[in-house]
Amino acid sequence: MLPDMLEQHPAVRAADQQRQAAAQEVDGARWQYFPTPSVGAESSNQTNPLLDSKTRFARLQQPLWTGGRLTAQTDRARAQLELAEAGWREQRQSLATRWVELWAEAVAAATRVEAYVESEALHQRYVRRVQARASEGQIARSEIQLSVSRLANVQAELELARTQQQQALNKLRQMWGRPWSVAGPLAFSATYSAATAPDAEPPEDHPVLQKGRAQIQLAQAEADLAKARLSPEIYVRGEIVHGDITGETRKAYIGLSTSYGGGLSSLSAIGSAQSRVEAQRQDLEVRRRDLSDQLTADQLQRTSQQQRALQLQQALEAAQAYLQSSETQFDNGRRSWQELMNSAREKAQLRAQLADASAQAWLAAERLRLNTQGLDSYLSSSAPLAAPVSR
Repeated sequence: MLPDMLEQHPAVRAADQQRQAAAQEVDGARWQYFPTPSVGAESSNQTNPLLDSKTRFARLQQPLWTGGRLTAQTDRARAQLELAEAGWREQRQSLATRWVELWAEAVAAATRVEAYVESEALHQRYVRRVQARASEGQIARSEIQLSVSRLANVQAELELARTQQQQALNKLRQMWGRPWSVAGPLAFSATYSAATAPDAEPPEDHPVLQKGRAQIQLAQAEADLAKARLSPEIYVRGEIVHGDITGETRKAYIGLSTSYGGGLSSLSAIGSAQSRVEAQRQDLEVRRRDLSDQLTADQLQRTSQQQRALQLQQALEAAQAYLQSSETQFDNGRRSWQELMNSAREKAQLRAQLADASAQAWLAAERLRLNTQGLDSYLSSSAPLAAPVSR
């Protein structure tokens, strides 16, 4: 589903249109090396009947030397294309990360639902036992209400887990963008992506870093263009003019022109553009550090949550054995119903905590793979989904 979502999502399509627009800008920049044709017609307020008040002309102007302006404009267009490409890749990376986050959230909530459904069934059975003992006079009838309140507490936790699961599924459907009915339980393997420990240093081809470098290239092209505007432009122009009593005239010019902007504002533009280049370089370093921090945090979270999941699994097995023993002792009159329900509640809480720990470990591992292997490699090497280990 993930590759298909990345192809259909409107954010990716919008970024792809930006790429196509930037590619057209590159073609437009290349056309500036060719002659510029122009045609026109003018009319003047003439009182002399011997003179024609209408003038028509056709011109063709070819730049010979621009001081690097045309090259800078082409470089700027190419940098904008690189920036659009990086933005498209970053958008896909961001959506893929959001997708696995919602998937982990949905699976964890589904496992919590299973835990509280089982706990609800146990508490309902225990309430019936309490009612039977109360009818036999072995315990006070007031304790029935207390046991029912314990059941209501479990049902409230169950309702919360179902709501969280539905919210995650709704967000997944929204990202999917089309009708989607869940045929079976969502699941993931909690161990398949934990075999390798990628390096904490972000790869240079990461979309975030590629976008930062593209922004530096664009700022540098803007600085070069600002410098080029200080240089004069040398051009050759040919024109044909038809009008007045002179009839048609043909002329050729070699000219030189320059523009420094209002009040020599081009000089200020150079300093501003150079400052933007340095600002983008510093921003790239900030992006690199933030990404490295994210990778380190994901590594620590994956390790800690895996260890926590193992410990919770052991605690769950012990709680299951203790619950079975408590039921036997309750039947023999050596355990109270409060102790029995406490054991059932502890087991449900351990299952819920195990679901969260497994989901967090899986999510951290998936983010590591996305950020170190790259999205294309991630999509081509993703392992098949398996049933959750926390049952």
